[in-house]
Amino acid sequence: MQVGDILTVEITSVGMDGEGVARVDGVVVFISGTLIGETVKAQITQVKKNFCFAKVIKILVPSVDRVEPECKICFKCGGCENLHIKYQKQLEIKRLHVKNCLEKQCKREFCVDPTVASPKRVGYRNKIQVPIAYQDGKLVGGYFAPNSHKVVAFCKQGESGNCLLNSDGMQDILDVFLNYMAQEGISPYDEITHSGLVRHLVIRKVDCKFAICAVINGNSLPRYNRLITMLNALNIQFSLYISPNTRRTNVILGEKVVTLYGEDSLQGEALGVKYLVSPQSFMQINDEVRDMIYSRVGEIIKDSGIDNVIDAYSGIGIMSNLFAKYANKVYAIEIVPQAIANSQVLAKLNGNSDKIINICGDCAQELPRVVASLDKSIVVLDPPRKGCDIAVLNALLSALPDEIIYVSCNPATLARDAQFLLEKYEPASITPYDMFPNTKHVETLARFKLK
Repeated sequence: MQVGDILTVEITSVGMDGEGVARVDGVVVFISGTLIGETVKAQITQVKKNFCFAKVIKILVPSVDRVEPECKICFKCGGCENLHIKYQKQLEIKRLHVKNCLEKQCKREFCVDPTVASPKRVGYRNKIQVPIAYQDGKLVGGYFAPNSHKVVAFCKQGESGNCLLNSDGMQDILDVFLNYMAQEGISPYDEITHSGLVRHLVIRKVDCKFAICAVINGNSLPRYNRLITMLNALNIQFSLYISPNTRRTNVILGEKVVTLYGEDSLQGEALGVKYLVSPQSFMQINDEVRDMIYSRVGEIIKDSGIDNVIDAYSGIGIMSNLFAKYANKVYAIEIVPQAIANSQVLAKLNGNSDKIINICGDCAQELPRVVASLDKSIVVLDPPRKGCDIAVLNALLSALPDEIIYVSCNPATLARDAQFLLEKYEPASITPYDMFPNTKHVETLARFKLK
C-alpha cells in the first residue's frame, strides 16, 4: 500500500479519536469522517509499518446515523469531528470509547453508564482561543487544521461568520477586534519569521461578562483605548487584558497577564458557589455539563455519610467550596501557591474559611499524611489531561481512603490510572458526560470503593 492509492473499503469499527477503521489485507486503515457500516472510496495519505491513514474521496454507502454537517468547514478545522453524526449516536460512540479504553487497559469487563447528554449541543463553549492570521489580504480568526498550524478561518475581516460552538456574543467581539486591527494597521503574528504583533485572541464568558485577552508578540497594544471604545459600543460587560508572549512556543498565554480595562478577575457563580476567574484560570468549557458533574459529585459525598473530603488537584477551589456544603472538612491540596491564594479568597467569599483547609504542596506527599489523620475520607481527583502522577496513585494505594471519585477528560489516562487503583478498589459507577458535543472529547465521572 502506497501514498496516493485509492481504495474502496467498508468501515468496520471506530478508532480512539472517533475516526472510522477499515482493514485491507490485514492492514488497518484510519479514515476520519466515516462511520461504522459505511462503504467509502478513500485515498491513502500516510503509510506506517502496521497501519495507514486515508482521506475520504466519496461516501458510496452512507450510514443511517450520518447527517449533513451544519458547518461547511467542520472537516477542515478539526474542531467538530462528530458534527456529521446524529447526536444520540455521538453519545453511544463516546460511551463505547470509555468502555473500550478501560477494558483494553485493564483486561476485564466494565459496566459504563449511558453518556449524559449536554443541554446545549451548540453555543456551549465559554472559552475560545483564536489564532489571528492574514489570508488573501484579509485578517482572519479561526482554528488550526488538524496536525498543523494553518488557520482555518471561521471569521474574516469585514465578513459575517461564526463557529457553531461559541457562546453568544463571542463573534461580535472577534469582529470588533479584527476591525480594530485593520484600522490601526496591526499585523498578526507569523511564527516562521517571528514577526507581527497579535498571536491569539482569548475570550472567556463568565455568566454574562467577558474576559478578553490579546496574546501579543510584544509588550503593549497600540491605541487600545480605541478598542475599548469599540467594545463598549457592543453594550457588553467586559474586561480587557494583554498577555505578552515573545517566545517561540506553542504555549498560548505568556507568563503574565496585564489588565488594560475593567477588573483583574471576573466573578461568577456555579451551584451557589461564587468564584473568581482570570484569563489564566482553568474552568470547564461547558457550564451546564460542569454543573451536572459537580452536582453528582456532591450527591455522592452526601450519600456516603463521610464527613471528610480531600480535594486533590484543587486549583482555585471551586469544587472545594461545593464540597463544603456536604462535608464537615474539605482538605484542598494544590501545588501552585497562587492557586492556593485564590482558593483562600474563594473560601472567605463563600463563608467557608472554617471548613476548607488549604494545603500548598505536592499531592503525592500531602495526601497520605491527610488520609492517615482521618478516620474516614473521600478523595476527589480532577487531574489534567495527562492523568495522575504515578506518585499520587502510589500514595492512594498506601493511604487507602474509603472512596475515590475521579473526574477525567481523557479516557486513555483514566484507564491507565484505573488499572493501578483496581489493586485495592472496585468501580462503583462509571458515567461519561458530553462536555464537548460534536467533538471527539468526553468527560467521565468514575467512582471507586475500597474492596
